[in-house]
Amino acid sequence: MLQKKKMFIPLVIAGLGFSLIAPITAEAHCDTPSGPTYDALQTAIEKNDFNHISYWVLPESEAELKETFDKSMSVMDKSDDEETDQLAHDYLFENFVRLHRAGEGAPYTGISDEPTEEGIALADQSIAEESLQPLEDAGYITEDNKAHVEEVFSSLLERKEFDVEDTEAGRSFVEAYVEFTHLFEQGHEEESHDSH
Repeated sequence: MLQKKKMFIPLVIAGLGFSLIAPITAEAHCDTPSGPTYDALQTAIEKNDFNHISYWVLPESEAELKETFDKSMSVMDKSDDEETDQLAHDYLFENFVRLHRAGEGAPYTGISDEPTEEGIALADQSIAEESLQPLEDAGYITEDNKAHVEEVFSSLLERKEFDVEDTEAGRSFVEAYVEFTHLFEQGHEEESHDSH
């Protein structure tokens, strides 16, 4: 069971509806296999623990995601066919992303295999290292935005470590994560500079 689930860690491009991908909109990278939702999903599948993805959606979407998770896990558990497992996995990931994006007020446009924007990739690196140095070295932090970036980053780090069973704490982290990464996303960054 665990070994079979590990096959999903490589990037997933093919799957249900993937051929119908619409033009990509600038909404971080939660709709890609290189984004944080994909990582959370792999952990949830490997541990068969819904808690690892529940906090990425709003409360009103949680029941729908749980039902999709349970059905997909049931298919994967019962199947010995790799293609069937992949389709169940893709179905789960697509619906997970759709519900997450709905919580951000963003339309679901499919799963993207576009590379992550540099600013967002560096924001992720800064979060992992708990240091703004990667963003500073690349020139994303200026005198104009430094105070605001530091404030948002500090709030994010305060919420970073949470009990995965505490869904509300997880949602608080996601809210801070989205706010921080949007500061360095094309389109959002200009809005941030104009308003701060």
